Amino acid sequence: MSLKNVSLKQIASELNISINTVSHALRDMDDVSDETKAKVRKKAIELGYMPNHVAQKMHKDEKPLIAILIDSLTNLYFNTFINEFIKLLCKKSEYDFMLLYASELNKDTIKQCVLQRADLLITHMPLKKEVYEFAKLNNIGILFVGSSIKEDVVDNVTVDNFKGCILAAHRLKSINDGNKYLYVGIDYFLSAHRYSIFKTELEEVAGEKDVCIFNYNKEDISVLYKYIEDGFRKIFFYNDMLAYEVMAKLDKISGKGGIRKIYPDIHIVGFDGLSGYVFGFEDIDSVKINFSELAEATFNVMKNRFEKPDSKIQRMVLPVSLHLKNETK
Repeated sequence: MSLKNVSLKQIASELNISINTVSHALRDMDDVSDETKAKVRKKAIELGYMPNHVAQKMHKDEKPLIAILIDSLTNLYFNTFINEFIKLLCKKSEYDFMLLYASELNKDTIKQCVLQRADLLITHMPLKKEVYEFAKLNNIGILFVGSSIKEDVVDNVTVDNFKGCILAAHRLKSINDGNKYLYVGIDYFLSAHRYSIFKTELEEVAGEKDVCIFNYNKEDISVLYKYIEDGFRKIFFYNDMLAYEVMAKLDKISGKGGIRKIYPDIHIVGFDGLSGYVFGFEDIDSVKINFSELAEATFNVMKNRFEKPDSKIQRMVLPVSLHLKNETK
């Protein structure tokens, strides 16, 4: 964004509203409607308006500040990525960084970035249009890491979910015990996407007809136990953490040494390959992500955005592989 001397008065004149309304809209105050805020943000971006705090910072000679947004200390997938990414940031020593905790990515999150004078936000949380516009208005870049987003509005670094789900389907298909398949997921758009790919690959390509889904957020664990009793022993989990959590609960229900002692023909495939990165985790079949490569790719995309701020949106998809639990890590 160029440093234009665009005033609140110009924005107000373009929209035929008061300067006070423009000021309150740009600060996301409650006395202005969401519809008016959206119009003001859009016009401000079109005209090239830049808040004073942004213009002042752009004239300073200091390292860019990266805000890394986390929503949970138990999200080991994203936390494993963050660990690799922070190690890289410390090694490169080109950027300052901070951790920002929030349960969701909203305009309040962007306000925190503004207060901390952050230049770019790294997140894995869903992005809403009004949040993106508010961030753009305040010259805060957003880099979405982990899953793929449809809109080309922010840079995106993801892994090949399509290939990963196909690998999981073929792994379970290759096991001769039974022909009933189960996907265990959560209430999240990426989980639904993985199930769709997995189901399609088994039904349309492999000719399998019995592919069911269990939603961990909505259904009682006893329903899953009943699926297993009914012969659904080939199970693809949305991610490794879900696999560990669910299997632990099934072990408590079953007793007698655990669910896999009662049903030794259960076959599990997770997604993330966390056992190779987190000490003490049980080794399971899993679609493996190379977190070091994910961190490196994220760094490169981020660096390019700072060096070429007007370049087109970047979308990078990294390959995955299938880790089998009897293989050496």
